[in-house]
Amino acid sequence: MKLLKGSVVALVTPFVDDAAQSVNREKLVELVNLHANSKTAAIVPCGTTGESPTLLEEEWDAVVSTVIEAARNTNLKVIPVR
Repeated sequence: MKLLKGSVVALVTPFVDDAAQSVNREKLVELVNLHANSKTAAIVPCGTTGESPTLLEEEWDAVVSTVIEAARNTNLKVIPVR
């Protein structure tokens, strides 16, 4: 088993300031790009920043799918937490 070397970052979940308070996918992509460019080893969407238990299933799916897609062509590992 290969161990991770470097930093592992729990991402915050950004939301749009609108009536629906929906997940801000654009900001998530920006966060992924920031960490990819900073040579972060892995990112944890819905991780230890505390919002995971408060997300609806659809919101969790939106966050994780957006992060996985944004990280697809980078060296970032994605560790989703449920």
